[in-house]
Amino acid sequence: MAKEQFTYDDLLGALERKNFSPVYLLYGGEDFLADEATDAIIAAALTKDEREFNLDVAYGSDSDPRDIISYASSFPAMAQRRVVVVREIDKLPNKELLSSYIEHPAPTTCLVLLSEKADLRKKPYVTARRHGIVLEFKPLYDNQVPAWIGNRVRQQGWEVDPEACEVFAACTGTSLRGIQSELDKLYLYVGAKRTITVGDVQAVVGMSKEFNIFELQSALGAKDVRRSTEILERMLDAGDSATMMIVILTRFFATLWKLYDMRRRGVPSLEQARAAGINPFFLKQYQSALTHYPLSEIEHAFELLATADEGLKSTSTEPKQIMHFLIARLLLGESVPVH
Repeated sequence: MAKEQFTYDDLLGALERKNFSPVYLLYGGEDFLADEATDAIIAAALTKDEREFNLDVAYGSDSDPRDIISYASSFPAMAQRRVVVVREIDKLPNKELLSSYIEHPAPTTCLVLLSEKADLRKKPYVTARRHGIVLEFKPLYDNQVPAWIGNRVRQQGWEVDPEACEVFAACTGTSLRGIQSELDKLYLYVGAKRTITVGDVQAVVGMSKEFNIFELQSALGAKDVRRSTEILERMLDAGDSATMMIVILTRFFATLWKLYDMRRRGVPSLEQARAAGINPFFLKQYQSALTHYPLSEIEHAFELLATADEGLKSTSTEPKQIMHFLIARLLLGESVPVH
C-alpha cells in the first residue's frame, strides 16, 4: 500500500529499522536529495560485499523494461535482498510495462525509480503510487535555504550562527549539491572547531568582506545612499543573486518592525534581541537603523520589496535596474521618479 504522506525523514527512519518497501519512486527537481535517498536505500539493504552481485543500476535512455523486470525478479545471491536502481525512468521506452511487476513485486527486491518529472496519473508512476513509497523532492525556495543549511550543518555535527547561514545562502544559491560541496570545504577549514561563524563562511566561500549583503544592509540602515549604491553595484557585478538579496532585506525590515514594536512596549534590550532572533552583538546596528526609519517607511519597505521580487520573477526588466530602483526608493522614498 502506498504511503501518500511519507517524508524523507520517514524514509530514513524506516531504513534504520530495516523496514523496506519493494518499490520506491523518487522524483522532482532536487536530484541531490533523491540521490542521497537512493544511497541510503542501498546502504541499508546491502553491505558493500553484497553489492557486487545484488545491485543493478540502469538508465532509462539505454534500457529495456523487460531487462529491468528480469533484474528485479531475480533472487538475491548470498544476501537477503537485491536493489535495482533505474535512473531517468521518464526516458525509458515502454515504461508502462513495469506496472505489471510493480503490482506484484518480488518481496526480496527494492526497485528504486528516479525521475525529474513524474506524471502520477500515468503508468508506471500511478502504479508505484498505489503499491510503493513515493517521495517528491522539490527545489527549495530562496527563503528556505538558510534554515536548510542550519539543519544540515547540525546534522553533520557542527553548530552554526544564524547569520552565517544567511551569508552562506547568499553566496551559494539554492543548489543543494553546490551547498553541500561548499559545506565540505567549510568543515575542512574549521577543523576541530565545532561552531561555524560568519568569518569562517567569508573565508571559505570567497565572499567579499566589503561588498556583501550584510554590508548593504548596514548601509541601508544608515541611509547612506552612496555606499548602498556602490555595494549593490559590486554585488550584482559579482553575480550575487538579486532574489536572495530581497529575501535577506525583507528579513532585515521585518526585524526592524519587531524591534520598533518592542521598543514601543518598553521591552528590555537583551530581551529584544532574543525575541527578534538576532545576535545581541548586532542589536546596536538595528537600533541605529530605527532612528533613520519611522514605522511608515518600514511598512512601506515591505511593499517595495514585494514589488521588486515580483518584477524579478515576472518581467523582462534587467535585475540590475530593478534592484537599483528598489534601493533608491528605500532610501529616498517617493522623491524617486517611477519609470
